[in-house]
Order: sequence, then structure tokens, then C-alpha cells
Amino acid sequence: MNRKSVTRLVFAAVVAPALALGAPAVAMADTFFGASYSEAGPHGAFEGSVVSAAKNGLGDGKGGSFYAKKFSQAGPHGASQGVVISAAG
Repeated sequence: MNRKSVTRLVFAAVVAPALALGAPAVAMADTFFGASYSEAGPHGAFEGSVVSAAKNGLGDGKGGSFYAKKFSQAGPHGASQGVVISAAG
């Protein structure tokens, strides 16, 4: 399996649960979800994590949410890393 396929598979494995649990998290108060994944092999390494939180999502006018995604990878052709942070009040 090449690096691109592994990266896509890992991305799906990390993001899919976050999306699946993210919508119900908005509907419930005081909710938290976190997931992480790491892998190393002969062609490189990958690490990723997702965090999601929601508080006071009961329609009382005091909403809040938070989402963060972080990844890093290294292989024979270089390395990369990235972070995405989202918040709402």
C-alpha cells in the first residue's frame, strides 16, 4: 500500500468518528470526543488526532463548541504537518 493510500485511510479513520459523533455532540450539553492514531512503517510515519467539544447546546442561548485537528507525517520524500482549529460562541 503506498503512502497516499495509507494517508487517506488514516485520515478517514480519524475524521469519520469525529464527524459521526460531532452532530450528536452539538445536541447534548457538556460533551467531549477525542481520537488519535499513529502508525510507522518502512516508508514513513503518520500521526493524527481530533478533538471535539460542546457545552450548553440545549437551545438556551448559551451555546459553545470547539473542534481541533492535528496531523503530521514523514516519509522518504519529506515531511508535513498541519493544524485546524475551529470555535464558536
